[in-house]
Amino acid sequence: MAQGRIPVTTIVIGASRAIAGTLVADIAERCYDATTDMWTVRAADGDTVTARTVVDTRASFDHTVAVHGMPNYFRTPGPDVGLQTRFVARCLDLMARSEATRMEAKSRVRVRSWLPQPVAARFYLSGAAPAADDDVYDGPVAISLDGRDIAARARLTGNLAAIDGRYHWRGTLTGDLPDDLLRSRRVVSLSVAGHEVQARVVERTPWGSLTVAGDGAPPFADEIAKPRD
Repeated sequence: MAQGRIPVTTIVIGASRAIAGTLVADIAERCYDATTDMWTVRAADGDTVTARTVVDTRASFDHTVAVHGMPNYFRTPGPDVGLQTRFVARCLDLMARSEATRMEAKSRVRVRSWLPQPVAARFYLSGAAPAADDDVYDGPVAISLDGRDIAARARLTGNLAAIDGRYHWRGTLTGDLPDDLLRSRRVVSLSVAGHEVQARVVERTPWGSLTVAGDGAPPFADEIAKPRD
């Protein structure tokens, strides 16, 4: 691979070619962007690849194919690699047919030859990722909670939903974030350039960032409307 960030459809970690995608034999780092529903994987040689989905084909004693909290990430760890590969292929096909950008297991998913293997019932399908970075706010944000002001960095985007006619936005917060932001389904105030709105803290990701969501006017509306160089 050439140096730099390479956008692809599926990243395949390991040596298997059973699933079509860009092979990355050995990875140094992986990160999921909940704003765009994209994975970024940095290979051991320094190359960085981005993709909607990741299939990890490396062998493991953990036979889990997908877990909650790791959207768009699938595994074929064995022992029945063929069965797992067929199941993952059905997952990828369902994502393509439904035009979903995010597919997340409802709980831990394993497949066994003696059980029916439903796909849709075991996953949450959602998403409409922004078409371009111009629709994404990536910058500083102030969090207000219980009289405290917490500085963080936000990556946020949203869309107007046809089903209810409201604007829904979500994204991630990174920085030195206190643990109590997650207690009791916290509602916090987010402020971008003085524009303050209410947001729900949804979950902490495996990488330490927080996922937030809100309805109505987003805090970043004025910022993404500004002309960019």
